[in-house]
Amino acid sequence: MITSNFKYLSKEESERLINSISFLRHKVIALLMLDAGLRVSEACTLVLSDFDFKKKLLKVKSLKKKNENSYRIIPISNRLYQAVAELIETFKKYESSTPLFSGCGGRKFISRQSVWKALQKYQLRANLPKFSPHSLRHSFATHHLANGTELAEIKTMLGHKKFDTTLIYAQVPTEQLIERVNSVTSVKLKWSQKLLRLFNFYTKNKLINIDFSNNALTLGRNTEIAHLSDNIAKSVNTIVLGDVGVGKTKLLETIETDKKILKLDDTESIKKSLVNILLYLFSNDRKAVLTLLWKNFEKEEIVKKIQRENTNSLCEKIIESTSKHEYVLLIDNISNITPVGKKIIEKFKDHFVIVCGARNVKIKDTSFLWNFEKFEIKPLNRHYSLLMINNLSIGMEIENWELYRNHIFTQTNGNPRAISELVSRYKKEPFVTNMVVREIKHIGALKEIDMTWLIVIFLGVVMATRYMAKELDEPGLKFIGSVAMIALLMMRPMMYSLKRKFL
Repeated sequence: MITSNFKYLSKEESERLINSISFLRHKVIALLMLDAGLRVSEACTLVLSDFDFKKKLLKVKSLKKKNENSYRIIPISNRLYQAVAELIETFKKYESSTPLFSGCGGRKFISRQSVWKALQKYQLRANLPKFSPHSLRHSFATHHLANGTELAEIKTMLGHKKFDTTLIYAQVPTEQLIERVNSVTSVKLKWSQKLLRLFNFYTKNKLINIDFSNNALTLGRNTEIAHLSDNIAKSVNTIVLGDVGVGKTKLLETIETDKKILKLDDTESIKKSLVNILLYLFSNDRKAVLTLLWKNFEKEEIVKKIQRENTNSLCEKIIESTSKHEYVLLIDNISNITPVGKKIIEKFKDHFVIVCGARNVKIKDTSFLWNFEKFEIKPLNRHYSLLMINNLSIGMEIENWELYRNHIFTQTNGNPRAISELVSRYKKEPFVTNMVVREIKHIGALKEIDMTWLIVIFLGVVMATRYMAKELDEPGLKFIGSVAMIALLMMRPMMYSLKRKFL
């Protein structure tokens, strides 16, 4: 969730973060920012005398103001109070000036860098989007505002001078605003209207079927999306083929279906991906997953057991935990799939509805895809390419729009990713002149030239020359054939390195 360039965690995400933290003092630091709105530097430099444990208050000294009396008072939540109490119990001795979080290597206080690294670790463990320590302070303000806390109260707890600063941090979630708007504007229905609604005679709300929020890489893909959705409804496994940047990944992300969706993110680390699927199925309840795999498990043996666990067992547990065709299994890219990954798809293809993407798949490796429908997507036509360019270029200052659009279409051949990248490059220019338009180019979407045919022809000529030299006993032809053979051996690696340069 991003608002005004600041990230915040939802209440559910906040709980996942706190539950994922096993180290007590890291949990206390996170709660100080999440429940008390402290800056990371303020949390790191707390001492025991800053707490009033009887009144459950926290006095925070401002690190920005030099005035000794510049501090703010913040109430301590119950869970923060309990966490601090548990932390203090671990202290061997303490006095008023004892740091709540002592540092390593002779440092009095813990460093901000160590807090950042710790949160990054727990962010990955809780499967959360990337965030900074400051995001927790932002979450504090956002949750309070959404819960009805007055802006002046939030301002006081955050220690801001101006309301404008508080407004930057405190943003009401859109869902909350929607609820409030509907609650204010809703009209109580009469009994007759309720009766009509009961029998579906009441006028239903109109639906405006216009959406300008489509991702640029899915523009003009209505037919493709409808086809994939239809295949899923019929439980038809499908492989989506297309060049790099044509929009395979985005197409898979925008699939419309009533079925539940699973993602096999990494076909190279297949075991890790299968474990992540199990964790998702059990709502990230690690204990439940471990119990499923090994009924009588001990924490000390988990690592060894995971290392010994084979993929077949993991697949069987996933199949046992789901119903047939209950889930759609999305696999982003199988172009470089491993032999183990192929076996996994073989096991899953009759249980799940599988939709996967690939740049190309060799014929000899396609036995695991025999019951898949091949579905190839092409670059955008001129109409949709120009429409995409227009949508991405809103607000730009361009000397000649016609030249600009035609140049981008010519350079990209309608490849959505290439269009997006080229427009992003032009956005870095304050004013796009005709000269700038012509100078900037993109070759990523152009077709690669396959030189194999040239090598085959050259090989035939060399073999014919050497045969004729042997039959005619001509030293000159033998020499030419030998030189040609050496050139042939050097040609293949040269072609690999140069084929992109001669586009």
